[in-house]
Amino acid sequence: MDLSLSQLRGFVAVAEESHFGRAAARLNMTQPPLTRQVQAVEKAVGTTLFDRTGRGVRLTAAGEVFLAHCRRVLALLDVAPEATRRAAEGQTGSLRLAFTAIGAYAVLADFLAEVNTRLPGVSIALAELVSEDQFEALANLRIDLGLVRPPIPPGFESVLVHSEDLVLAVPAGHELAAGAEPVALAEVTDDYIGYSPEGSRYLHDICAAMIGMDRYVVSQLASQVPTMLALVRAGFGCALVPRSIMAMGVQGVRYRELVTTDAHSVTLHACWSSDNPNPALQRLVSTLKPVAGPA
Repeated sequence: MDLSLSQLRGFVAVAEESHFGRAAARLNMTQPPLTRQVQAVEKAVGTTLFDRTGRGVRLTAAGEVFLAHCRRVLALLDVAPEATRRAAEGQTGSLRLAFTAIGAYAVLADFLAEVNTRLPGVSIALAELVSEDQFEALANLRIDLGLVRPPIPPGFESVLVHSEDLVLAVPAGHELAAGAEPVALAEVTDDYIGYSPEGSRYLHDICAAMIGMDRYVVSQLASQVPTMLALVRAGFGCALVPRSIMAMGVQGVRYRELVTTDAHSVTLHACWSSDNPNPALQRLVSTLKPVAGPA
């Protein structure tokens, strides 16, 4: 079937006016060419679409079905230019966003709400990946935006989106579990539970520097915070965790603030490849404003 848009519009006009003369006037054309258009449509679909009456025409059952389809086709064509423009401007489309497990507690919900406010017509696909895997996925354009820990490799752009202090997680039965005053790392005599350098290099390096490598290397190592907190709860030692993790509310674990001289903050960055052409990504990152960094 090979029908033109003018033929479809002619058929719809006749169907809505129930009269060839009025339909021709509506389309600013004479009646004979409109009659030929409708005849060509009927020939193409292989059935009669109108019953001719003395005063006009009325749709057959087949004509009613064909009219519904024609209206959908013409409606899609009418909105196609605007939809295309919106997609090109990043107002619609999709955004593939990755985050770390810790980042999910720290900032993901607020960040998604912000994205939804700025790009309400864009769908979001989520993936949980450690920072190193995110950088690889960003470089290969498998994801559009990542919430990552530094350092940021060359070839990527980034904005600081979150900064928070580390706190000390201790077993509920630990001598430091009670009290409200900040504690010093020197007060911890048990082994520390540290971050695996393969799974979380950034947090591993920061905590190793804070505690001292000679005490850090003999501790239990974990790649994910839930595992780390399970070890704390079991009494294997204490751990330095981002403050946002306190929201997990793990039974048997207490959190203590650190004294000012021991305090240290960690950061999370929105990161993307400078080669990514996704219009939705470009529209979002143009509006991102860095949060205040650590003092």
